[in-house]
Amino acid sequence: MRSAFLLGRHHQRIGAVDLVAEGACAIALSRGGAAKRYDFTEPNEDACAFATAATGSVLAVADGHHGAGGSERAIEHVLAAAPAWLANEPGRAAELSGALRRLLGEIGRAIFDDAARAGLPPAATTLAIAVVRPGDDLLALASVGDSHIFVTRDGAVRDQSWSGGGGRYPEYLGRERELEAEDKYTVESIALGGARAIALVTDGFSESGIGHADPAAQLQTLQLDTLAGDWELRAPDTCRAVVESALGVQRRQRSGDNVACATWIAGRPD
Repeated sequence: MRSAFLLGRHHQRIGAVDLVAEGACAIALSRGGAAKRYDFTEPNEDACAFATAATGSVLAVADGHHGAGGSERAIEHVLAAAPAWLANEPGRAAELSGALRRLLGEIGRAIFDDAARAGLPPAATTLAIAVVRPGDDLLALASVGDSHIFVTRDGAVRDQSWSGGGGRYPEYLGRERELEAEDKYTVESIALGGARAIALVTDGFSESGIGHADPAAQLQTLQLDTLAGDWELRAPDTCRAVVESALGVQRRQRSGDNVACATWIAGRPD
């Protein structure tokens, strides 16, 4: 298994984009295209990661509040769990929904306890996870908060995160020790089917007055170019395009936010 992560504490220059890619996966992170116009604890509180193996890939993006500690803790837990999710063992795929649900609970408790030990406010954190197992025709998703999970299928982009329902006030990991209300997060396992691309991105891409007014439509436009290129470049090109487009809007709005993105592109053509 190969993996990579980017943490906000290491990426604090406005306008810069850092990117790592491997095969079907890529991650990118930026402090933002302009200075934040709201109260914040640290300049860049986002993080992202991927893990990839012969059986599939894991993607994650996280957005911390009251500091980067929450997002870092979330990414740490996701990468620790990834080998089991990608293991080539009978029944492993069928267990993913339960495993994701348990992990959300573990992460929420860890973030809350970290803050309590440090005498800080709970570092409420957004987290989006996608586990892709093409050989099992399986896509397992977990989402808490207002980050996005965009799935491109049959030429259309759909937001399958919790926030994709629209008009709802999000819950966050670590705000309370237990994430009890099931209507405040999403965990599901669905057929991967003809999904061509998956993109996870934090709310710097979509926040009102900061990012894109219609993020799904913007992603669809970006992918017209990036998915038409060479297979080796599709994941990094898409990932960079998502982040760069958000930075451009933030510069025009003169209002910034951190942006983290993780992308997966369907397998190399025969």
